[in-house]
Amino acid sequence: MQFSNSAEQVKPKEETDRICISRPPPSPDLCFVAAATTPKLVDLGDYLDSGSVYITPDSGGECGVAYETYFPMPTPAKDKPWYSIEQASVHFTVISTEHNWSVNSEQYLWMEEDMTSVNRSITPWLIFMGHRPMYTSSNADTSVDQRFVNAVEPLLLEYKVDLAFFGHVHNYERTCAVYQGECKAMPTKDANGVDTYNNSNYSAPVQAVIGMAGFALDNFTTDSNSWSLKRIAEFGYVRGNATKQELYFEVIMLNFTL
Repeated sequence: MQFSNSAEQVKPKEETDRICISRPPPSPDLCFVAAATTPKLVDLGDYLDSGSVYITPDSGGECGVAYETYFPMPTPAKDKPWYSIEQASVHFTVISTEHNWSVNSEQYLWMEEDMTSVNRSITPWLIFMGHRPMYTSSNADTSVDQRFVNAVEPLLLEYKVDLAFFGHVHNYERTCAVYQGECKAMPTKDANGVDTYNNSNYSAPVQAVIGMAGFALDNFTTDSNSWSLKRIAEFGYVRGNATKQELYFEVIMLNFTL
């Protein structure tokens, strides 16, 4: 996860959202902890004239050069910023929403090949990551590309993605287990009040926008989405751990303003 420099000088609040996704088998594995000392997984954002499939008023493309240079990831080639990595019991599939993701494009075929290759007996958890979200309650008309959702969301269901992380929108929002705008399953509260999704009978991915690490926050423009279970417009970050039985994440909010 990426941290704002300002976050190093403030005292975190208690976590304000916690989720657990559970599934047998019973044998535990090493924990993956998304903390400041672990290697970072980064994903390309939106930059004007950088080959993006979108026209944006952002940086003019130069930020994409710095991104590829400063954060070398195991990508297949230059300007093909999609890759996968495994940590303990988790397989991460990381894509670029700014490059061609249409059906049968190079990146689309790579997504299929990568998620097909996941050995769920070794890495039972599959986390999908990209920049532009599929679901948001903040200016969805401009933040969500329905063409992207139509092309890629079926892959998440087909390959049983457990959790999808996105950015672009600068706040935090978590869904039910959702597909095509409908809740396929809801979490239940455990004894500690943690929302727990039982994936022993898989239904659909849980999706979360986690774009609250340091840029100016976005307000929520609607509260009428039935798939939206948690919305927080505060600065913070997500941290988690995983065994072969459980995938646990908590959201830590920070006491600072820009």
